[in-house]
This record gives sequence, structure tokens and C-alpha cells, in this order.
Amino acid sequence: MSNQLIKHSMIYSLFQLFMIFAGLISFPVLTKSLSTEEYGTLGLITVSLSMLASFGKLGIQHGIIRYREDYEKTTFISNITYLALLGPLALCLTFMALSLLLYQLDYIPSNHIDTVLIVIFLAFGEQIRNFIVNYFISEQESPLVAKIRIISKVITMTFTLSTVVVILASAKGFIYGFLVAEIIVLSLTLIIAQKHKLFTGISLSKVSSKIYKPLLLFSIPLLGLEMVSMLHAFIDRYLIKYFMEARYLGYYSAYYNMATMLAALIIGGLTTAIVPAYLKTWNEHGREATEALLNRIFNGLLLIYPIIIISLWVVSKELFALLTTDEYIAYAYLLPLIAMGVLVQSAMPLFSAGLKIKKASMTMFYSVIFSAVLNLILNLVFIPLYGLTAAAITTTISYACIAASFAYFGSSTLTIRVNFYIFLRSCLYAGVFLLLSPYIQHDINVIQLGLKVGAGVVYFCLVFVLFEKPLTLFLFNSLLKRNPGAKQAVKPL
Repeated sequence: MSNQLIKHSMIYSLFQLFMIFAGLISFPVLTKSLSTEEYGTLGLITVSLSMLASFGKLGIQHGIIRYREDYEKTTFISNITYLALLGPLALCLTFMALSLLLYQLDYIPSNHIDTVLIVIFLAFGEQIRNFIVNYFISEQESPLVAKIRIISKVITMTFTLSTVVVILASAKGFIYGFLVAEIIVLSLTLIIAQKHKLFTGISLSKVSSKIYKPLLLFSIPLLGLEMVSMLHAFIDRYLIKYFMEARYLGYYSAYYNMATMLAALIIGGLTTAIVPAYLKTWNEHGREATEALLNRIFNGLLLIYPIIIISLWVVSKELFALLTTDEYIAYAYLLPLIAMGVLVQSAMPLFSAGLKIKKASMTMFYSVIFSAVLNLILNLVFIPLYGLTAAAITTTISYACIAASFAYFGSSTLTIRVNFYIFLRSCLYAGVFLLLSPYIQHDINVIQLGLKVGAGVVYFCLVFVLFEKPLTLFLFNSLLKRNPGAKQAVKPL
């Protein structure tokens, strides 16, 4: 299972590598083509789109992964298709009708109604695509998942950036390009699904409340987890716009987007692959093997997280000097602060393992509601006093609160053990690099960035080879598809 997990993680990580390069292309184009105010507005639109898409999915994407092993394929797909028609499509039509009514009553300005309707359709398209992709994830079809997502990203980036650069340099121009891209991407995703016979054999007669009701009861509380992730971004950005000037929202959005891209690159592949992997391990080998798998992954993350945060601190100014305009650089300190919270949030599938296995979705729901309230209160109190720094730190605190709650309440099923010795080692490695980094200097920004990145890669590779041999050997053995039992040089972390 470790080898299979590494294999799927590597495929997802290669996809994330592609995504980060795509992001590094679109990021400077948008920050340099749009004003900070327009970039901030675009951030609010995309966050609202994400929240609407999350709400419409009703958390069913989590149920797809959790329940796939429990039912025959055509029966399962029949029930998922029924839920997709009952949920996302009905909500899409309802929201469109409501928006048109509000427009007729002059609650939505005439210059915004087109954007509102487009965002509702984009959310519906994302919901349907997400159901299909999550089914393939549950089948551990990682190459196919990567293929669908790469096609989606290329098409979306092509149309959105072309529209912003050539036709209309505004947030609205981005949304128009997004609409054209979504129509194409949704059509291609459905064609790919049909080609892989996803819908073959489905029938209304196979739809049963004995299947879709437990799935919904499991999924809907998990909607809270996804919604609170959106609320974290939604609340702080709107409060930043309320308490501060619009340009500050642009600064914060830029650093938040970069932190999200980097987190996806670093651990996105692993967290995508881990859920079906630990569910399969639990079903086939029981608690002990599942705990061993999760604790090895958790301690690996514990080892690299401080290194990532300090490394981002070291290179943030040079990175944003390369990718954005000069006005963003003064806020480079935000990147590591925001990344702390984003990295914790990215690892949430690991912390929630115990609760997901025992299907304690209501416990997860209460945890995320508490965190959302805490996040709102802290932002209301501290953003007026400390500005963007408060928003970044508050995000980290609220995500850490969710992670701790999930781990604690799920410990009766699976116990995640924190190895503080590993954490202290990582802090030591990162601290030494932080002390050495001021000596890496060059007059040309891009060369200095390259020198810092190169020095960091060499330094941490040496550290891992010399002082972290068990982890290094485990990774090499897994990548080479060796049998871990064949060479017991690899010890648990």
C-alpha cells in the first residue's frame, strides 16, 4: 500500500507541478494586467464562485470516495446521477430564477446581473465535473484524473488570459473568458466519462433511498468542512475590503493565491491520494496498518512543514519582485504567514481520517462551525488593529483549531501521534538555513532568487541524506517500486 500511495501521489504531484507552472504564468499576467483593485475584485468573485460550487455539491464528493467500495458500480453511479440532478441542477435553476427576480426588483444592478448568472452556471459546471473526477479518484485512476484536470486548466487559462490581455482587462473580462472555457471543459469531461463507460448500465430502477440517504447523511455535514474553508477566505477578504482600502484586498489576494498554489504543489498530490489509500488499508488490513500508514505520512509532513515556511520567508521578496509589480513587494512577509494556514488546511484529509472512517460527519460539522465563528470574531477584532497580518495569522489559528479537533475526536478510531523530536529537528534545519540566507546576495533579483533556491535545494538534500536516512530510503524504495520488506533499512519515522 505504501508503494501504491507513493505511485498515485507522484502522479497527482506531477499534475500539481503542471498547475504551479500554469499558475506562475497566469499569476504575473493578472497582477500586471489588472489594477490592485480589480485583482481584489476578481478574488472576491472567485471566492464567491467557490462557495457557491461547494454549497451546490452538498458534500457528495466526499461520500463518493467514502462509499464507492460499498456498492456495485452501476448501482452506485445511478444513485450519484440522481443526486446530481436533484441537487446541483435544481439549485442552479433556483439561484438563476432568484437572481433574475432580484434584478427585476432593482436589488442587482444591470451591470452586474450578467456576472451573477455566469458565476451560477460556472458553479454548476464545477459541481458536475467534481462528481466525475471524485469517482475516478475513488477508483484510484490517478492518470485519468490528472488528464482531466490538465485539460481543464489549459483551456481555462487560455480563454481567461486571452480575454484579459486582448479584449477586456478587468475582472468581468476574466469571467467572460471563464464562461467560454467552462462550456468546453464540461463537454469534454462528459465525453471522457462516457468513453470510459462511466454511465453504462445506470438506471432509475437502481436508485434506492437505502443507498443515497446514508450517502447524503454522511456528506451534508461534510459540506460544513468545505464551506468553512471557503468562509475563511470569504470572511477575511470582505472584512479587509470593509476596514481597509480596496488595494489591500489585492495585496492579500495575491499572496493567498500564491500560498495556495505552492501548497498544492508541495502536498496536493499526497492529500488527493491519501483518502482512498487509507480507506482501502482500513478495509483490508485494519486499524494497526492504517495507523502506521497515517503516522508515517504525518511525521513526514511534520518534518517538512517548518522547512517550507522558512524557505518561503527567505525567497518571498525576490519571488514577488519577479512575478508582480513593485507595490506588492512591501507585503512579502504575508507569504509564509498565509502559507502556515494553507498548509494545515491542505493536510485536513489526514487529520479527519478517524472521523471519516467511523462516519462521524456531524462531529466534523460542529468542529468547523466553531472554527468559522472563531475566525469571524478574531478577524473582526484584529483586522482593524493589525490589518493584513491579523488576517493571515487568524486563518492559521482557525485551521489549526479544526485539525486539532478532528485529530482529538477521531482518536478513538485512529490515533495520530505527534513526534516532537522530528519537529524540533526540522526547526533546527530550517533555522540554520535562515541564518545562512542573508549571505546569499546578488544585484540582479532573478539571479539572487535562483541562488537562494539552489542553495536551499542543495542544503536540504544534504541534510536529508546525512540526517534523515530512513525517510530518504523509504522514498527511494517506494519510487523504485521495491518491496519495503525486502530491505529493512527503512524504518518508521
